[in-house]
Amino acid sequence: MTLSGCEFTEDDLLRKAVRMANGTSRRKTPRWVLMKEVFCCGSGVAHALCRRFNFDPDEELSR
Repeated sequence: MTLSGCEFTEDDLLRKAVRMANGTSRRKTPRWVLMKEVFCCGSGVAHALCRRFNFDPDEELSR
C-alpha cells in the first residue's frame, strides 16, 4: 500500500507497531499487554503478534 508516497506492506506496518510499543508509565508492562491494548484483541492474538515478529511477549516495557 502507498501512504504519503511511501510503499509499505501490511507486515511492515504491523512489525513497526509491535516493535515501537512503549509503556505509558514507569511501571513495567509485558509487551503482549500493550499489543492487546493497541490492537483491541485478546491475549492469544496479542501473544501471536509478538511471536510472529520475533519479539518476546513477556518482555517488560516501560516509558
